[in-house]
Amino acid sequence: MEQNDSRQYQININGNRFSISSPYGEDHVREVEKFLDQQIADVSENTDAFGPTNVALLVALNLADKLLTLKKSISKYDGIEDDLNNLCFRLEEVLTK
Repeated sequence: MEQNDSRQYQININGNRFSISSPYGEDHVREVEKFLDQQIADVSENTDAFGPTNVALLVALNLADKLLTLKKSISKYDGIEDDLNNLCFRLEEVLTK
């Protein structure tokens, strides 16, 4: 499905209904809905945060931390494919001489 082919979906997060648009299909939307609802439930159970705004901010903070940590771990491997291709080329040159 192309990015421009967005469809409307009704989701329920922590008892609140939202109408969202997504090009990624129903299964993906339901997976996101379930994931976010679980994150809110986990934060609510494990903190003394009071009120939906504080819970939402803590969930956002946790998700931002996970995203940035993932981005940093991925960036460690940037360029590794080029390095491996270069190494294979050089190895092949040596072996064919």
